[in-house]
Amino acid sequence: MSIKYPCPYYINIPKDIITSPALPPSMQRWIHEPSNNLALLGDFNASYNTFPYTVNPNVEIVIKGQFPYARYLAYSVIGKADLTIATIPDRDLIPDPGSINPFLPGANWNAKNRNYTLKIRFTPPPEGIDHFIPGAGNNIIYAGTLKNGLQNTHGTIGLRIYAPSIGYDDITGGVGFPIIMYNNIPNDNKFSFITEPINQTLFNIALKQKNNFEHNKWYISTHEKNHEENCDLSWSTLGRASALIQYDYNDAYIISNELQRNPSKLLFLRWKAPTFPDTYHNIGILGNEDMRYWSMSFVSPVGLLGLYTLADFETVIDKNAYVNLIISFGASRPSCVTTENGFTWIDASHLPLIPLKLFYRNKIVSQDFPYSANNIPAGDIVPPEVMGEYYPCGKYITPTYFKKYFCD
Repeated sequence: MSIKYPCPYYINIPKDIITSPALPPSMQRWIHEPSNNLALLGDFNASYNTFPYTVNPNVEIVIKGQFPYARYLAYSVIGKADLTIATIPDRDLIPDPGSINPFLPGANWNAKNRNYTLKIRFTPPPEGIDHFIPGAGNNIIYAGTLKNGLQNTHGTIGLRIYAPSIGYDDITGGVGFPIIMYNNIPNDNKFSFITEPINQTLFNIALKQKNNFEHNKWYISTHEKNHEENCDLSWSTLGRASALIQYDYNDAYIISNELQRNPSKLLFLRWKAPTFPDTYHNIGILGNEDMRYWSMSFVSPVGLLGLYTLADFETVIDKNAYVNLIISFGASRPSCVTTENGFTWIDASHLPLIPLKLFYRNKIVSQDFPYSANNIPAGDIVPPEVMGEYYPCGKYITPTYFKKYFCD
């Protein structure tokens, strides 16, 4: 595998405050969190940035930024006790007048004018509305109360940027950090229910037909048709405690049981790859993709610390649109397990010698794509038939298995 960080992984890297020119008192800096130091399922292809706040009902925070050249942008406003108040994905941000939101289907990905403004007010939401209404209210988040209605006192604003496009920096996706400023609440602070018109021309994208796949039969060739179909890995949704402090409710997460670190066996995972936009190569979002982003990460059971991530654009997808992921904990690599033959190889023997699980992340799943764990309750086992051939079926096998069926 291509290691993005040296091994062994340095887990206790201190927080790095991104340096920038001196700022006026009304402006603040973002704090950058290295993804290999981030608890709670950090993704190594994401840039995590935070800013702490204290509630002042007479002041609003105004964030002015540019839509990045990246797969995904999201803001999260976290209240006290690490409870999420609102998450705003890129597609829900209204661009400034004269600008374009490149994350909308068919939009100009390389648009030069890509500005937006987001406001956080520390008052309860107006009666009858939520803390954030996509497309209305001029991009205002009301963070004076938590989701349960209790008063909020302090928290953090989170900024996440996933998978910057090739040719742009790994932290901000080529646009620099958004500016954070404090303003006094204007006298006329009425909420507008008017939905802003999209000031850009979008393509009409014909949605693909749904595919009704059977349960993953776990075979690649006729040699495997007699192979036992049951999967050794089981998957479940996050427990309720972990789900409550997840900062993005646009995701579908599943986590495996603990992996067997057997140096004499390989873990072979196979699943159909959901389609995703190729923003990494600066190709815009069409709108008919299965989801915006997916990745498979190694995480620790305690603290759910991300240790390594394989993203969709880094994965080999075979001619039948499947992922064939081979994980080694010390076993040698069979000669035919190559990229050319449709395999993705990960040598996990370099990961810290702690218990490991796999974490499968699906971001912004299309309503046209039913094969995710979106509707499975927190902490429940995910039945394979829910995800069909998109279920990551994993089996422990010996290297000789490949010699028998795949190597000449």
